Amino acid sequence: MSTNTIPANAALQTDPIADAIARHQSGLSAVPEAAAFHAWVAQQRGSWGDVMPGLAQARMGHIDFRSPDMPVAAASARMDREGATRAYEALQQRQGFEMGVGHWMEQRCVYQSSNYASTRLEGAMRDCHLGLDLFAPAGTALRLPQAAEVVVAEVRDIRLDYGGMLVLRHQGPAHPQFFSIWGHLSHASARRWQPGDQIAAGSEFAHLGDFAENGWWLPHLHLQLCLLALPDFSDAPGVGEQAFAPVWQDIFPNPAPLLRADDKALRS
Repeated sequence: MSTNTIPANAALQTDPIADAIARHQSGLSAVPEAAAFHAWVAQQRGSWGDVMPGLAQARMGHIDFRSPDMPVAAASARMDREGATRAYEALQQRQGFEMGVGHWMEQRCVYQSSNYASTRLEGAMRDCHLGLDLFAPAGTALRLPQAAEVVVAEVRDIRLDYGGMLVLRHQGPAHPQFFSIWGHLSHASARRWQPGDQIAAGSEFAHLGDFAENGWWLPHLHLQLCLLALPDFSDAPGVGEQAFAPVWQDIFPNPAPLLRADDKALRS
């Protein structure tokens, strides 16, 4: 199921990502609103800490997807459910963390299929992770930290894709409009909503999906922010080309400061 709304100015923005790249290459800010957004984030540090139970206080451990030698990465790449689960539990026991985190802007080894070939740079792969991953058991409830409108409610029932996915629009007087992308949800979480639905702050709005529903990954939330109104958020990249890293950082800013005031454990 795929349903989404198109921003009103989509006709004028056939490829806003290409426009942002061109701005950066000409020496301008890739996204003019980025400075105002970061100023707002600086005043809101930790305000999204209730999105997942225990997030604000949990001991965090890095789940490293940079090298194929890392057991979790290796098992995930071959879609080995039992192997990935064992590797995660062993790492958790060895390091003593309560919640795993996959870093924003991490260059990963698991995106090697033709689906991740760049359409912007010949011969390049899209392997730079543009969101932040939080690992928690399947079925974990998510609470919306800030009121939003549903833009996309979609089930991407393809292995190594998002599974259940929501894209939400946040608009308020204190900050520029921005969007949040929630991936690897249960199918019911996506089917519960329709574009145009309003979700109140504090609502329990989604649950993490298990392997068979979340693209065959270890259960986790992929949370990604976006400052551009894309013509079709169903195609919003979750990974990008490393060569465009400065542009991605403007378009898809790090969620970590919103999630925890002391966000060092969530950073690379």
